[in-house]
Amino acid sequence: MRGDVKNYVLSCVACQLSKPTNQKPGGYLKPVVATYPWEFAGIDFVGPLPKSSRGNEYILVFVNYFTKWVEICPVKEATAVVAARNFISEVFARHGALTHLVSDRGVQFVISALGTDHRLTTAYHPQSNQTERVNRTIKTTIRAYVGQKHRDWDLHLSLISFALRTAPHQSTGDTPAFLLYGREHAYDHVRESLASSQTTQKKHYDKKRRGVSFRVGDLVRLKAHPRSDASAGFFAKLAPVYKGPYRITEVMSDLDYKLTRVADGAEGGVHHVCNLVPFFTWDGGLPVFCRYMLPCRKMLP
Repeated sequence: MRGDVKNYVLSCVACQLSKPTNQKPGGYLKPVVATYPWEFAGIDFVGPLPKSSRGNEYILVFVNYFTKWVEICPVKEATAVVAARNFISEVFARHGALTHLVSDRGVQFVISALGTDHRLTTAYHPQSNQTERVNRTIKTTIRAYVGQKHRDWDLHLSLISFALRTAPHQSTGDTPAFLLYGREHAYDHVRESLASSQTTQKKHYDKKRRGVSFRVGDLVRLKAHPRSDASAGFFAKLAPVYKGPYRITEVMSDLDYKLTRVADGAEGGVHHVCNLVPFFTWDGGLPVFCRYMLPCRKMLP
């Protein structure tokens, strides 16, 4: 009887889609390990910012994962063409071809002609791209520089770039400028420092995580990211925190899974395990669909 009651409560569809979980997010940290300069680099846009006097509204950021060297470019548009053009002029022409370029899923462009592998981060998991931390630093520094002249923010980017390149980085123990333009003997030291730093980061990160894995065919709930629309009487704070159910159709890696929506068979994309939790049913069969299972029109795909 106790087991039946527990299973009945766990299988409540409205509860599963509306109540947040109290468990730690799934998925331990899986660091991207770079072993030489420009093996891995991240790319991302910051903005939109107030339109500057020169017409710029965004900042395009490149980060070298090994040396932590940054290239910061003020741009007028956050488009694939702009990203590709600046990649060629600011990175490829100066430093040579990369092995892997990591971008947010919103920054998609073709660079295979330069011999570079383009990798996308998973949705709602910005930790996959190391530019996120640099972006926060850039925003904070701009705020300190501009004062009341908010439309002159792009005039300070060269000084901000210099500061980031010449400040010792916590992960490497040296400045990006020294590591990129120094001598080969420094690289052995960097490898040891990065290995030690990543071990420490993983230890602290994993304290707040738990091991979670799914198999093909498992039913899961997907964390929802609704947007409020006051004109339509829709408020994100009162919307279900999960949507689904979805079925695991492919295990992409230890942390990433490809989903299909059970209700209509539509593809659900690739998602990090931290955004997935099991979906329970009363008898192991498919649930009776109700309004909770259909994604709200204001929820992101």
